[in-house]
Amino acid sequence: MKNILTVATALLAAFPALVMGATVPNADTPLFYLVSTSQSTSNMLPVRLPSGGGGGYPSLSGDGTYAQFYFYQGALTVYDPNGNASPFRPLIDAHQDADGCQKYGAFGIVQGSSTNKCASYTTFQIASNSENSQLGAELVFNYLGGFYSCGSGAEIWYKIDASNGPSDCVRIHLYTVPVA
Repeated sequence: MKNILTVATALLAAFPALVMGATVPNADTPLFYLVSTSQSTSNMLPVRLPSGGGGGYPSLSGDGTYAQFYFYQGALTVYDPNGNASPFRPLIDAHQDADGCQKYGAFGIVQGSSTNKCASYTTFQIASNSENSQLGAELVFNYLGGFYSCGSGAEIWYKIDASNGPSDCVRIHLYTVPVA
């Protein structure tokens, strides 16, 4: 009985450290991965940072580390283990055409902000699964359109209309998975 109490006390004492290990100070959410689901080879793949870290375009393939995300003051943010003062921010890298800003773009990451006037940062949200909230939440953007895995590099794109942008794409859903 004494051994059980000792083990239980040790587990309870370690629990706050385990929970704090998956959070960023002052963040709105704990850290999470984004994992794709689809009816193709892009199923159950985590979003990876560009090789070498830093900004660029994440993908579902390659040798970059798994990206860890969180919300800070309502904005989707990428965890930077180096603790830079200017955090990495996900964006939809839309560009301007004759009709204004395009309604599609690559999912990118920048440190600070982009000089692209059509880039969008602030309308990323997570929406609970309506069938079972325990399954995780889905990343959405403007609550319109969806995410796609495009090309052999499994680059991530956002499109309102599937016919826009790259054509070698499959629809994916990006769900949150807690960082342990």
